[in-house]
Amino acid sequence: MKSLFLDNMKKNILYTVLLFCSSLSVFANFDQNENMQKAYSYIINLEFDLGREYIEKERILNPENGLILLNENYIDFLTITIGEEKNYFEKWEYLKSERLQKLSKNDENSPYYFYSQAEINLQWAFSRLKFEEYFTAALELKSAYSLLKKNEKFFPEFDLNKKGLGVLYSLIGSIPDDYQWVVSLIGMEGGVNKGLTELDYLIEKSKTDSILEIYNTELLFLSTTLHLQLTENKNKFQSLLDEIDEDYKSHLLLTFAAARLSQKLGANKNTILILENKPTSDSYFQFSYLDYLLGMSKLYELDKTSKEYFVKFLDETKGDNYVKSAYQKMAWISILLEENNHKNYYKKVILEGTTFLESDKQALKEAKKGITPHPSLLKSRLLFDGGYYEKAEEILILLNPEKFKNTINVIEYWYRLGRVSQSLERDDKTIISLFNESYNIGKNSTLYYGAMSALQIAYVYLNAGNTIKAKEYFEKCLSMSDFDYEDGIKIKAKSALNNIDN
Repeated sequence: MKSLFLDNMKKNILYTVLLFCSSLSVFANFDQNENMQKAYSYIINLEFDLGREYIEKERILNPENGLILLNENYIDFLTITIGEEKNYFEKWEYLKSERLQKLSKNDENSPYYFYSQAEINLQWAFSRLKFEEYFTAALELKSAYSLLKKNEKFFPEFDLNKKGLGVLYSLIGSIPDDYQWVVSLIGMEGGVNKGLTELDYLIEKSKTDSILEIYNTELLFLSTTLHLQLTENKNKFQSLLDEIDEDYKSHLLLTFAAARLSQKLGANKNTILILENKPTSDSYFQFSYLDYLLGMSKLYELDKTSKEYFVKFLDETKGDNYVKSAYQKMAWISILLEENNHKNYYKKVILEGTTFLESDKQALKEAKKGITPHPSLLKSRLLFDGGYYEKAEEILILLNPEKFKNTINVIEYWYRLGRVSQSLERDDKTIISLFNESYNIGKNSTLYYGAMSALQIAYVYLNAGNTIKAKEYFEKCLSMSDFDYEDGIKIKAKSALNNIDN
């Protein structure tokens, strides 16, 4: 009897231990523990090998932890989008469905259950966009949206929902009217302001929240990317740059974000400082685009050494984006130095790279036209883009548009003078008058100057509080078609119109 009692007691104890361990195992299926936090932090800092070390540590201790799969997907996503390696994309694409299948069998009671699946769909969608796989990308974006909305319903206090939804809301809100039917068809809704507000909330909360703290770098990067693409809010650009502060010196993604923000603010010397002080170590994934950016920043100073950075970019990049643009810039350098070999670089523009990006499309158009840019207008353009507004104006006021041999230069002249006057804060009447000269001559041109002039006039009226005239010119911008940088310009016009209407 005593023996039976002891046996039963042992069984109960064993059962209790097993039940406890089982509950621990379920909890650990999505365990944001130290290994996973360190893995994510290294990965988002583009130190993939160090991230993998902690992934492997966790795989030994808890192979069922679903966050292992999410962190591995981050590595693939960043490798594809930053490295632009199509071979890598094609080789490892199958892992997406494999990871999602494993995650679907994980702990449904965790807020990471739907979140991790949404993130993987979102990341592969953006990876596909690099290689123009639009249909599958759209389906993945739809899946990500549905999963995040479901997670928001089940776990409303789980703030990480706002990260993916913030991105999706912003992108949905910027889709041109011609494609709104697609959004309606797949049941998504959003708004640029709504999306950006979600990210702003997370950035602020990440300063004090121990769970969100590790996501601060990614959030700043996402917010910067979206603001630069969808707005012209220079106060926000400065605010984001202030948030990044000196952190760019130890985070490559923040180096990129800070450099682009500084560039947009016309602070070229600061941009060069940021790029020249980027973190350097063998542990970092190669971010070749930063060499392209540094080349551009040097070129804005009319520095002939800029060529070496474009050469370095072309030698090291594994992708096809910005290749045409890099050769175009080398052609420009040749023109400015009067080397007379710019045509050879324009041949490279035609033969190499792709036209997925607007800058590459524009480079190809210029090369095919065979029209050499006017050296003085080119200098003015570069100086302006670098924030050297007075120097740009000095060049322009020495020119007489009536003496230009073709209309293209006339359209560009008035646009450039308008931009300089705008940046030097001349009176609104003068600025609008200059832009109108460019708009009236160039509104039927394939050049972007007419559309951009309409956009800038709209911004002037908007800042002055005249929403009626602002809407008129935003709509004029949207009514134009078949011009350089069309998608990017129209996204900004559409975004601004939505803000006025809402």
